[in-house]
Amino acid sequence: MADGPAREPLSAAARKRRQRRRLQASGLTAVEVWVPPEHRPAVRRFERLLRLGIVPPMPTVRDIDPKGELAMDLNLLRETLDEYTSDNGYTFRTRTLDGEAGLEVVVEDRDEFPILLSADDEQTLCLTYLWDEAQVKQDKRSALLTTLLEMNVPLPLSSFGKVADRYVIFGALTATASTEDLVVEIETLSDNTLEVLEVVAPYLN
Repeated sequence: MADGPAREPLSAAARKRRQRRRLQASGLTAVEVWVPPEHRPAVRRFERLLRLGIVPPMPTVRDIDPKGELAMDLNLLRETLDEYTSDNGYTFRTRTLDGEAGLEVVVEDRDEFPILLSADDEQTLCLTYLWDEAQVKQDKRSALLTTLLEMNVPLPLSSFGKVADRYVIFGALTATASTEDLVVEIETLSDNTLEVLEVVAPYLN
């Protein structure tokens, strides 16, 4: 039997409409609020917690670094980003990594390339595993490395590296980056992952 036509990717507007219908069907009500632009990420984080029936406490002084900036909290990020739909229509799922101080984020329809988040006092790292050394055609390895080096400059917000024998694509933010900035990083890293896989396909088994 012949394969059906390839599924066209949903536009951002279509993704948002689908999300609105899903939220309305679950019994949620839209509420309009007006806040200064710099507080918009905080409102989005509170929104996600309230959907879960959680009324989050206000941060205390010990939750704030000496510069007065909130440090990244992976537990709060997990609760905030799970089933979160961005302004561009990307829906995320999250889970805490067993035995690791990290978080896994899956972008809707891209389950095979989860994004791993880890955070310390200096930065928040977003990383996706691509392929391992055994998948590289050995007579194409030099060309593959050259291609990755050339893509490192024009590819927005992302770089390439290796962890043991696995190639990775990653991006980093400051430890006090906003949730909104992190969402942009996740979206960009996911898009860049698909782009690089298309470019390097001839070099892989």
